[in-house]
Amino acid sequence: MTKRLDEQTARAVRADARRLETAAETTDPYPEDTTITRPNQPSRMFNLRLTDEQFSELQALARDRHLPMSTMARSWLLERLDQERDAS
Repeated sequence: MTKRLDEQTARAVRADARRLETAAETTDPYPEDTTITRPNQPSRMFNLRLTDEQFSELQALARDRHLPMSTMARSWLLERLDQERDAS
């Protein structure tokens, strides 16, 4: 299921993107809290079992945030992994 932006919102988003690209300085350093990732590194699959209710709830939350469900779940897992790592 793909949601489409209405034309007015789409124009505003494009204009904002152009403004940000114009104002961007490629020589500026990255902000302190920036994490650089290497997306082409090999990764492994992780399967997870959820009840129908849990699956539906996760699906609804992802839809509300306009994210793929797997992206949101992965983000949550990685945030928790960071918390656990920092706590030890």
